[in-house]
Amino acid sequence: MASSETDPAPINPALDRIEAALDRIAHAAQRAGQARLEAAGQTAQLEVRHEILREKVGDALSTLDGLIARVQKS
Repeated sequence: MASSETDPAPINPALDRIEAALDRIAHAAQRAGQARLEAAGQTAQLEVRHEILREKVGDALSTLDGLIARVQKS
């Protein structure tokens, strides 16, 4: 007659695989979080560089406008 109790042996490897999968998911989530932080830092740096370049271009255009105005008056 078969025993009504289940043998835990087949369950253990399945639980080990599930645990390993959860570890991989946790590591992937951590790496993704770090990547987002790095991307945010790079974005902030690019925004600062963009604003500096915008100011320089604006200054250069103002200088050109002044030069053109002087040439047209001559």
